[in-house]
Amino acid sequence: MARYYFDVHDGAQLVRDEDGSEFESDDAAVQAAARSATEIGQGRLAKGDFSDVVIEVRKAQNQNVCTVTASIKMDWQPKP
Repeated sequence: MARYYFDVHDGAQLVRDEDGSEFESDDAAVQAAARSATEIGQGRLAKGDFSDVVIEVRKAQNQNVCTVTASIKMDWQPKP
């Protein structure tokens, strides 16, 4: 098992994960990051915040694995 860190971009600020979590593979860590991004996005959406959720997945020594981005786009149609 390897330790992975999920750094979250919150607007202009980067919130670094200092503790990390262990996963069996890069794929497992990226799937967990995608679930986390979805959960964070749902929380933001409930508050009326439509901003993207960006999570950088990295291993030890700052080795980047993947960037996960969750976004929502709403295209309102004009009312007749």
